[in-house]
Amino acid sequence: MYTHMKIINSHYIPLPEPRWLIVDSKGTIYEQLGTMTIVADASKEKGEGGIKTYAHPVVAHTAFETPEDKGDTMQFYTLLTPANGKVLDDVLLEDCTPLCLSGHRSLTYLRFNALFFRLTRTHYEDFYLEDFIEDLKFYAIKLLFPEKELQEIHITTFSEKEHPENGGFLINDLTEILFLVPFWAYADKKGVHIKWDEIFMEYVNQARAYLKINPNYRFHFSSSLEILEPLVERLNNELNDYLERKEEK
Repeated sequence: MYTHMKIINSHYIPLPEPRWLIVDSKGTIYEQLGTMTIVADASKEKGEGGIKTYAHPVVAHTAFETPEDKGDTMQFYTLLTPANGKVLDDVLLEDCTPLCLSGHRSLTYLRFNALFFRLTRTHYEDFYLEDFIEDLKFYAIKLLFPEKELQEIHITTFSEKEHPENGGFLINDLTEILFLVPFWAYADKKGVHIKWDEIFMEYVNQARAYLKINPNYRFHFSSSLEILEPLVERLNNELNDYLERKEEK
């Protein structure tokens, strides 16, 4: 991102332990070791002007990387980072969200819902709930979800400025286990042609993901919206046929 900028100064700020586990706007999880601040002259950048300060996370390498694998990180500040760390030069710290401390690796389902909501709204094409849950497990983050096996899900809609034309998202109460489907991605602007089969499969995929948290979950759906009645009926009648459970293998 600094191709057309003049770098004036850089400074690495290490974080004390226990460190934070963070997630970027695409749903990738990292252990943050510190912060790299970059001061640059952005006067040549379109829409920018004058001296700007940017903060990038410095994160630990995962088991799939080596300290030598630094990608496109720039030489002038990789020399300042710890040997087991790398600078995310394409990620700003302001676009990351703290998950939990490395010494207390747990996440409530309400916090999980907020993250799921944010990540789906910003990167629904690149975000996969099942992959996100697997990543949380990789980092040994315990998910504190309701133990009750039957989960009642009441589907409604949520509109926002970016996608107001078709009701925005299909969503349920954030105090429940969250299912979130971008309705506008499966309908035309007039809401006439709706890809109900694809919407159904979105619910199937998200239900599959939640079975990784609790394989005994059962879901019952409802809605007060007439347009969603066929979807609700199909979910209640057919969803379980698509879910592979341990006792059914």
